[in-house]
Amino acid sequence: MSIFDRMTDSKETTMKFRAFCISKKKEVWDALILHAKESKHIEKVYDMTTVLQRVQQEILLYAMENGVGKPDIYDAAELIFPLAMQKVVIKVLKPYFFSHWANFRLAGFLPTRKIDHGIVLREELYTPERKAVCEQYVTDFNAFVNELKCGILNANRHMKPAISLYIRELAAALVMHEKAAFDDELRCSMLQEIMESLRIWASMVTMEEAFHLIKDTVYKDVQKMLSRNAYEMVAVNFPVKFREIITMKYCLHQTNNYGREELTMNLIHNAQTRLLVASVDTKTILEAYAACVESLREMDNSCVVMHKVCGVIREYLKKRPDTVQQIISYITSNKKNELEKDMSKTVRSAMMDEDELRGVNDEFLPENMETMGWQHWMPNPTDATVGDGAPGRQGVDVFNMLVSVYGSKELFVKEYRLLLAERLSGSENKDPFFEKRYLDLLKLRFQYSELQHCEVMLRDVMHSQEIDEVVEATREPHFVPISSCITSKHYWPKLETETTEATLPAACQEALQNYKSTFVQSKRDRTVEFYKTVGCLEVSIELDGVQVDRTIPNIYAHALFLFLEAETWTTNEVVNRLKVTVVNAKKRLEWLTKQGFLMMNPIVSSDTWHLTKNANSILPNRPGTPEPGEEEDVEPEDNSEMIDALEQYWGYTRNYIANHAPNGEVKAERMHRVYRMFGSPTSAGPNLDHVTAFLQRKVALGLLTCINGSYRVVREDAKKKNTREGEN
Repeated sequence: MSIFDRMTDSKETTMKFRAFCISKKKEVWDALILHAKESKHIEKVYDMTTVLQRVQQEILLYAMENGVGKPDIYDAAELIFPLAMQKVVIKVLKPYFFSHWANFRLAGFLPTRKIDHGIVLREELYTPERKAVCEQYVTDFNAFVNELKCGILNANRHMKPAISLYIRELAAALVMHEKAAFDDELRCSMLQEIMESLRIWASMVTMEEAFHLIKDTVYKDVQKMLSRNAYEMVAVNFPVKFREIITMKYCLHQTNNYGREELTMNLIHNAQTRLLVASVDTKTILEAYAACVESLREMDNSCVVMHKVCGVIREYLKKRPDTVQQIISYITSNKKNELEKDMSKTVRSAMMDEDELRGVNDEFLPENMETMGWQHWMPNPTDATVGDGAPGRQGVDVFNMLVSVYGSKELFVKEYRLLLAERLSGSENKDPFFEKRYLDLLKLRFQYSELQHCEVMLRDVMHSQEIDEVVEATREPHFVPISSCITSKHYWPKLETETTEATLPAACQEALQNYKSTFVQSKRDRTVEFYKTVGCLEVSIELDGVQVDRTIPNIYAHALFLFLEAETWTTNEVVNRLKVTVVNAKKRLEWLTKQGFLMMNPIVSSDTWHLTKNANSILPNRPGTPEPGEEEDVEPEDNSEMIDALEQYWGYTRNYIANHAPNGEVKAERMHRVYRMFGSPTSAGPNLDHVTAFLQRKVALGLLTCINGSYRVVREDAKKKNTREGEN
């Protein structure tokens, strides 16, 4: 039995009432569609309200006159606005409510409001008269809403889904507008302003319950949108995208961590495919690692997401051979200012390895129970590792996470000690006061005994500066000024030095002896020994009336001073004089050649070195000049001997390349096959790496050029032309 059959016992009367309601359905829908096109005018809304009221009165009057009785409000509504046509009802009513939203925004428009910031209105839309019209529209629109909700046609069952859908669409449009207006960034305060504005609008149409029904869905939509670019926010563009990270945190909080597991898997996948690959250098990975630690700590207070994502990056970093050196350099150089702030804020007196805390629930430790407070206790998230305690997981920062890559604190302290020794002894811009302050901060994380050697090293540097001041105050005018770094042998790492019998000029020797005497007088029962191959000299060179000041490491200065005695030396003569190996002698002579101090004539001999005659070649800013402290990697002894053995074929090699058809270019593979013919079948000849290193040595000396792997002889006329250009 239908709802119409229950109103009367007469089937004929029921059918007539049904037919009458259906006849009015077309009238109502035609009016709705017609007035929707002009719904921005309140007069059209008045007309539609009048149509609804008139149809309702006609239906009630027909029921009374034909003995139908008083029909229930759901009876006629099922025919006028059937539930099966809910999508159509929502679509037809959309222009009315969107017009109401537009007038609601215009009525409350203020350029100082966050939600209205960046919106430019035409002057005719932002006038007191126009604002009054919009306010009147908002007020009078409620009559139309009441007819839909409370009249006999009863469209109320469609209203909640309709208003909820409208709020979702409006929220999406507002969010995208804000992102476009603020450099593709959605701020948390802006999202809150948008949601509050939508809530007020829903209450204006007496449908605030629809807002609460759809609110969680809107936050989930925003969370999904932000999650698509989560990797760029946390690993690439942090802290530029810090505000969007806070917005994501707010959405997670509002939706009870909806989508957090998918977010974690998305971050791990992007890190594995875009970051943890061979083409990305270790320094870039460390920067992304530190950014993930900071950003994910802000986004998730429980730090569960941070440990899962950073754990994958950390395991990959442990497999890279240069990770240890890169981390210590990154901590003490690239990110020292930020880490200094983090370490100064910490209240932990010591740092434990993360592996030691794994599986240990430290919430029940006495110190954590006292500081945490039982009234503020919160359970672990559902995706947290079983057994892990919140204090240990949440107490880490960037410094802890970077040190944890080492696997142990001892390895970190060892590497820090080596780097500190290098920076204090080899850097021209060393800052012992900063290093002392940084070391004091490290003591907050490590035990004093672990950093005792570093403390002594810093004390040595400061004492060295005091000795320098004493020596300078008593120095005779004819003595060369000296600045030294006096090290305690048992606390400093072993310095890499070379044994040599070379002697410095007499002026330097006298200055060193004077420095030693002053030190013995200041520090009784103690003496100093100078390393001949460590440190550098500031020299002033005059050539053809041009004076140039250069800084030369001691290891190369010994070879340069030989040319004060004679302008031409062979490699064997340098070896016999300095008492060094052939490899080290050639390394020093080739470095001086690159610096422009020496030159060689390959036509006469490839083993004879001459003092340069061109003053422009020793200028410090000459293109192609390496840094004064830059040292080339020395080949292993066995490789160097094989490369040196190829020197006997240099004359043949030069002629072979110069006369090689068709363009005088030869690749290293071709020369490798040629050299193999010179060796005996029973001996192991040079491999391709030896041949390439030999040819690159000639490129460094300016005898060959290498373009796209092809080697070509440098012609004498081209070399003379370049020399004349340098002189001019």
